[in-house]
Amino acid sequence: MSLSLHRPTTTSARTRPADTNTQSLTDQAARWADHVLEHGSKLSPSYVTRKALDAVAFSLRHGLRDLAVPTKLIGVKAHQHAVEALSLYDQLPIRSQPRLAVTVGSGGSLTVSAVRSDGSLQRIGRIQPKHVSWLTPLLDTPLSGVWECPGVTVHLQAVTGLDRRARELPVTLGVNVRVSGLGAALDALRASAPAAPRRQRGAVAEPPAPYGVGGGLGAEPSPPVLAVRLWRDADGVARMTCPHVVRHSPSGPEWGYGGSGPADCARSVLVALVGEEASEAHYQAFKAEVVARVPEVGAVISRAAALAWLAGREHPATPVRPARAA
Repeated sequence: MSLSLHRPTTTSARTRPADTNTQSLTDQAARWADHVLEHGSKLSPSYVTRKALDAVAFSLRHGLRDLAVPTKLIGVKAHQHAVEALSLYDQLPIRSQPRLAVTVGSGGSLTVSAVRSDGSLQRIGRIQPKHVSWLTPLLDTPLSGVWECPGVTVHLQAVTGLDRRARELPVTLGVNVRVSGLGAALDALRASAPAAPRRQRGAVAEPPAPYGVGGGLGAEPSPPVLAVRLWRDADGVARMTCPHVVRHSPSGPEWGYGGSGPADCARSVLVALVGEEASEAHYQAFKAEVVARVPEVGAVISRAAALAWLAGREHPATPVRPARAA
């Protein structure tokens, strides 16, 4: 006996809020899957599809309006004291769970920490390596006046193993987290980068080529790019959300010092944010005053900040600060 599904013959003139939220989460999940396949080359399309469906179900179950992806941390065994402290929050409602800090470590790994009352960080564990490549470009960098768009955040979801401990069984506590704010973060990333051609349906995602392979001056973006994010991938390679405009450093952009890589970085960022003419006139100064001061892990530079820097050359204010915890 088979079951047939059909739509009701009568429909309401007004879309129910639950239906609207489901559609919104489904759309966000589809865009998230596209982003993961583009940046997370080690993840198979079937895994990404299952994870996207799990994220929609998780978000609906908890009444969230913005897509959240649940995952678990690794490396928590060495930080059980910190995990014990987090267990105090385990029974709180989902919207009251504490936000955790995410910092970029050596080799591009993402360390997750609890934030103490004095603002210091207490390490808990790490994001699984398979999620690092897609998550890094979306992390929230709260640079006042520089990055106007929100990025993703990481919140505690649950401390696992408490039930076993209640039964006096040996256990190493674990930590489940939720990666939240993905819809807004994907919108922000799309607004800050030139549109890329869509992959053909069913195509296998290829690893993204490092910036600096090929290049040359391209047309100015229209509409203007709102911001450019600088970050490092899991291999430590410098990446930008704008094309690398090659002149001094065919091997790729860099930052944090004066040199050919930072010169190309400065020129590329200004071309994307304010246009080729202004870039040509000011990129060397921008390299010395801004790009050379960007921390190794990267930062975000907005169009508004770049325009303010150009307008205030006599008293320049550096429009970037070190990338801080999410």
